[in-house]
Amino acid sequence: NVSKKYDGVRDKAAKFLNANRKEEIVFTSGSTASLNMAIDGLSHLFNKGDTILTTYLEHASNILPIFRVAKEKELNVKYIPLNENHEVTIDNFKKSITNKTKVVSLAYVTNVVGDERPIKEISKIAHDNNILVVVDAAQGIPHKKIDVQKDDIDFMAFSGHKMYGPTGVGVLYAKFD
Repeated sequence: NVSKKYDGVRDKAAKFLNANRKEEIVFTSGSTASLNMAIDGLSHLFNKGDTILTTYLEHASNILPIFRVAKEKELNVKYIPLNENHEVTIDNFKKSITNKTKVVSLAYVTNVVGDERPIKEISKIAHDNNILVVVDAAQGIPHKKIDVQKDDIDFMAFSGHKMYGPTGVGVLYAKFD
């Protein structure tokens, strides 16, 4: 009976995000654990000298696993320049990509200045360049309907307590492919 209820919540989470399959939903203890799991899980894809792209306005939950994996795998961490309003622009994102860029990891909405990033457009450009997209949705998901299929997100993390749920409950969306 508990397993059925647990699976029922997985079904609801998949529907909430418009995930393609319920198997794309992984329960964790929060955004921090989810982001660690995503970045750690991708570490086998990196070769020495590859690049992870992010911004200077990321939460520690997003940036710390990047730093750890970059150190372990001898990767480069590169930052997308922000405009005068401290926002990510498509032009600056495009200029930041190299043939060594393997992952872009950034917040849907930053907790620093509150800007909403153009994730759908970033995902399109990233995927056209064989770059995976990791999204920290902790600040965005309580305020905006996020559709992981429409935005073509590869990995996305959020916490229950940001949505008036219990502390210690998180979700990692991981595209099945």
